[in-house]
Amino acid sequence: MKKLVKILINIICIITLTFSSLSIYIKLSEYKKADEVYTELRENTINNSKHQELYDKNNDYRFWLKINNVNIDYPVVQGYNNDFYLTHDFYKNYLPLGSIFMDYRNNFENDKSLIVYGHYMKNKTMFGQLENYTDEVFFKENNLVEINYKVQTYTYEIFSVYTADLINRDYLSIHFNSNYEFKDYLNYIT
Repeated sequence: MKKLVKILINIICIITLTFSSLSIYIKLSEYKKADEVYTELRENTINNSKHQELYDKNNDYRFWLKINNVNIDYPVVQGYNNDFYLTHDFYKNYLPLGSIFMDYRNNFENDKSLIVYGHYMKNKTMFGQLENYTDEVFFKENNLVEINYKVQTYTYEIFSVYTADLINRDYLSIHFNSNYEFKDYLNYIT
């Protein structure tokens, strides 16, 4: 009886070890695939003149997002909903790590508030380093965001950092009925 219990425990341990190893391998493979895709895009996208080239590769491409001193240097896409690019790369291939993408309701040229989504990655890629902004010194020294859109480069200043409650979606406002309503929104998120 004791021998049977030991054998069962060993089998369970082997199965657990195998499953855990496979899970780690799959996750590392996903990280590697994402790194390959976005490294290739970075290397082939030197400046604003590449906008059309990226758009030709994926007509969902909207702009390039770069924030110095964090690992944010990515193309931003926009799908017909906010689900597709959660699990697809820039080339629309399935990749559980997804892409950085703009809210499907946004229009870059017309909206006062743009919402950009990205996964918080444990390997500190995509939005994995945004938590650095909770440090006041880091925030003050690294508060510029660069967006390359068509042939223009826009520089924005980060003025507010907060952790959003997923239940309260007030922070997802895009359209405003008046300048007063927009200022009220800015005060709210500040």
